[in-house]
Amino acid sequence: MKYLGKRWVPLVTLIVVACFMSAVNAGHHEEKTTKLYQVTSGYLQMDKGWLTAMKDVGTLIHVPVAMYIIDHPRGLVLYDTGINVATADGNCESYWGKLCAYFLPDQKRNQIIDKWLEKFGYTIGDVKYVVSSHMHLDHAGNMEMFPNATHVVQKAELKTAWWPEKWQRAAFVMGDYDDTRDFDFLELDGDYDLFGDGSLVILDTKGHTQGHQSVMVQLENTGTLFLAGDAVYTPENENGSIPGITWNTQESMNSIAKLKMLRDTHQGQIWYSHGRAQYKSHKHDSAYD
Repeated sequence: MKYLGKRWVPLVTLIVVACFMSAVNAGHHEEKTTKLYQVTSGYLQMDKGWLTAMKDVGTLIHVPVAMYIIDHPRGLVLYDTGINVATADGNCESYWGKLCAYFLPDQKRNQIIDKWLEKFGYTIGDVKYVVSSHMHLDHAGNMEMFPNATHVVQKAELKTAWWPEKWQRAAFVMGDYDDTRDFDFLELDGDYDLFGDGSLVILDTKGHTQGHQSVMVQLENTGTLFLAGDAVYTPENENGSIPGITWNTQESMNSIAKLKMLRDTHQGQIWYSHGRAQYKSHKHDSAYD
């Protein structure tokens, strides 16, 4: 290499800086973004009046049970784990007993959360956080599949699920989570920014149950999504129809108002867990980003 005298050090410095900036730019282009998959844990059949109080009572509807796989740069997150695997392929009565007659679950084995993870290239061990909207039988059914994840639940919900009041017991199936007491729980008391950067925020939306929670997730191209869980069943609830099944009706209406306010502020969308028309309009074989 030719000696360049006093220009040698500046030239070397320039080359090193150029290489460093090239590496930084390459890393920037490869930066991982959040992806979200909306999937279903089968369908339930129920009286529409359960979702829209005193409206269309006696009308039977067939609704999806939505779950979400969120591939975040800082860890894989699930929002709800759906109906317990024990009810799949027509085996409901052996697990839910008399409840089957009220909900008539239609769930195939390939609709269980572990199979959806497998479909998109993940494993149970990849899941870092399991966020449960609440612990009813159609939302927290497969918590026990994830013993190594951190389970994010409102403290009030855990108390209610493990020691439910008599009138609430039917919707909580102890077999779904009776072996989870030694799991790692992140017990919340209100809103919580999971990664501390606003990209995924747990929202206190009590009303349906004492500790119901929704999720706000920021996606680069899709925008801001509000995964309502059972805080908002249907578009009718969003437009003023009182939800039919609630622990506290006033709290439920407050939570709907909160989600609508946040949606308008962020120019986002509210996604329902049991909105059949909305679910059918979404894609389920690939990710939203």
